[in-house]
Amino acid sequence: MYSTRKTVATFVAISMFATTAVNGQWTSSRPDGHAPIGVMGDHMHEKGEVMLSARYMFMDMAGSRIGTDGVTDASVVDPAGSNFTITPIEMPMQMAMLGAMYAPGDMLTLMVMAPYLDISMDHITRAGGAFTTTSSGIGDVRLGGMVRLVNFGRQTLIANAFASLPTGSIDELDVLPISAGAEVQLPYPMQTGSGTFDLMPGITYLGQADAVSWGGQAMATIRTGTNDRDYTLGNRYEGTFWGGYRFNDKFSGSLRLKATDTQNIEGADPAPSVNPLAVPTARTDLRGGTQVDIGVGFNVSVPRSRGLRFAVEALLPIYRDLDGPQLETDLTLVFGVQIVPVQ
Repeated sequence: MYSTRKTVATFVAISMFATTAVNGQWTSSRPDGHAPIGVMGDHMHEKGEVMLSARYMFMDMAGSRIGTDGVTDASVVDPAGSNFTITPIEMPMQMAMLGAMYAPGDMLTLMVMAPYLDISMDHITRAGGAFTTTSSGIGDVRLGGMVRLVNFGRQTLIANAFASLPTGSIDELDVLPISAGAEVQLPYPMQTGSGTFDLMPGITYLGQADAVSWGGQAMATIRTGTNDRDYTLGNRYEGTFWGGYRFNDKFSGSLRLKATDTQNIEGADPAPSVNPLAVPTARTDLRGGTQVDIGVGFNVSVPRSRGLRFAVEALLPIYRDLDGPQLETDLTLVFGVQIVPVQ
C-alpha cells in the first residue's frame, strides 16, 4: 500500500533535488506559474491582487474493487460472494466551484472556495432490478490562507492553512425500491457535505527555470468531532508532484503524479435506510483506500488580457487499493478559468 510517509519523504527529496541555482524570482504571471488546475491553493499573489476562478470537475466511478482487484457487479450481489442485495454500478459526479483569492500583503494570500455538487448513482439488485438515486446542492465551503515561508531564487515554500465549513448537506433523501414511494436517507457517498468542521493544513513547494517549472504539495483533511448523524468521515491525506513546460508566453503543459489515502468512517448513520447489510455504500468500513493517479494538463494565458487564463487537466488511475467492494474512480476531468481583474 502506498504510504503517506513515503509521500512526504519523496516530497522532501524532490524539493532538495530541485534547489539548483536559478536566477531571478518565482512568478505566477507565466502560463506555468500556476499548478495544474486540479491543484488548489498552489500559488500566491502580490499585495493588492485579486484573482477570481471557476472550475468544473467531472469524476466517473464505475465498477467495484476489493483491494487491488476489480470484481464484477454480479459477484457483489451473489449470495455466494459478498452477499449484498444491492450494489452500485456507476457514480458520475459533477462539481462546479467558484473561488476568490486576495493578497493583503506579499507574504499572505487569502482564499475562499464554494462548490456545488451534482451526484448520481446507478444500482442493480440481486433480484435483477435497477434503480438510480440522485442528490445535489452546495458542498462544504473552504476558506483560509497561504503564507510565504521563504523565497530562494525562483523557488518558494508556502504554508497552507484552510478550514472546511459544514455547509454541505448530510440529510440528502431519495426514493428507494424498498421505501414504498417515500424519500429516505441516502448512504454516505450521496451526501454533499461532511457535517463537521474540518482542518486542512498543508505545504506547497514551487520552482521555476527559464522554460520549465516544478512543484509539490502535501495536504491533509482532518475531521473534527462527530456530525449530527452520529458519524465522522475518514481523514484524507494527499501528496502530489508536477512538472511543467512553457512552450511560449501563452501556453504550457504539465505532467502530475497524485497519491491519495482516505480512511474509513467512524460511527454510523442511525437511519434504517442506511443498512450496512444491504449495500456496500452503507458500510462504514468500506469507504477507505489508496489511489495513485497520473495527470496531463494544459494552461493557456490570454495575451493582452488582465490575467485571464484557461486550463484543463485529465487524471487517470495507475494504482488502486480499496476497502471493498467499493466503486473505483476511472477518470477525473477538471476545467477552469482564472482572471486577475485588479493588478
